[in-house]
Amino acid sequence: MTGGGFGGCVLALVDAGETDRVAAAVASAFAQRGFSPPEPFVAVPGPGALRL
Repeated sequence: MTGGGFGGCVLALVDAGETDRVAAAVASAFAQRGFSPPEPFVAVPGPGALRL
């Protein structure tokens, strides 16, 4: 959990081919509990920091 306060965010590290399945599972779990659907945001990591 990150950015708590106004709903917060969850950072889930999943295989690239599983993002749609995981997002659908989370949305289904929210719906089953009466919550509005979350907005998934898929991010791809970059190469990291370099010394300049």
